[in-house]
Amino acid sequence: MFVAFGVGASLTWYFRTTIFLWLLAPAGGRLSGTGQPIFTGPTEMFGLTVSLVMKGGIVVAAPVLVYHTYRFLGPLLNKRLRRTISLFLVLGFILYLGGTAFAYFVLLPTGLRFLLNFGTDIATPMIRITEYMDMAVAMLFWLGVVFELPLLMLLLAKLRVMSHKTFKRIRRYVPATAFILAAIITPTFDIINQTLVAIPLILLYEAGVFLAWTVRPRQVKGA
Repeated sequence: MFVAFGVGASLTWYFRTTIFLWLLAPAGGRLSGTGQPIFTGPTEMFGLTVSLVMKGGIVVAAPVLVYHTYRFLGPLLNKRLRRTISLFLVLGFILYLGGTAFAYFVLLPTGLRFLLNFGTDIATPMIRITEYMDMAVAMLFWLGVVFELPLLMLLLAKLRVMSHKTFKRIRRYVPATAFILAAIITPTFDIINQTLVAIPLILLYEAGVFLAWTVRPRQVKGA
């Protein structure tokens, strides 16, 4: 794990310019008059780079930690349980990537286009790179977490904590809850960006209901 962290941190340091440009791309060159963000302190860029390097190390080390934890616990688990855990890990990884991709390609560009064009007839944007990076990284992370909702619902159903019938009963509260979460997650408070987040959340919930329903026959047989 420590070796993986070192490799990830080293690669992030080596490709730091490319990674910064990749993270800045959703802004579309609107962060200042020159298109680039600004920094206002002599140590700001160095500190931000160190923070990025640490995050890069964690991103590479986390899957290694999960893999070795799984290998360590593997002998204690039966074949069926190992297969279930493997499926959950793969689905979790795919859903997380889907959430980050949605944030990067849809939500960030749309939200930033609104924010950075609003009021430009009155003032010129001069966005600090630290403020932008904090917002962008947070949105990439949290959208990835939110997209794990169907997997969480499937897990609750398999553990018999909640059934698909329970999820169906609380379905009527989902749209309002989705818009509340969208207002918290999105960088803007306009209805368009909130809708861009709320609709996928509602669809993810419906997917979770379906996944919870798929374990229903096993629950019935075991009852």
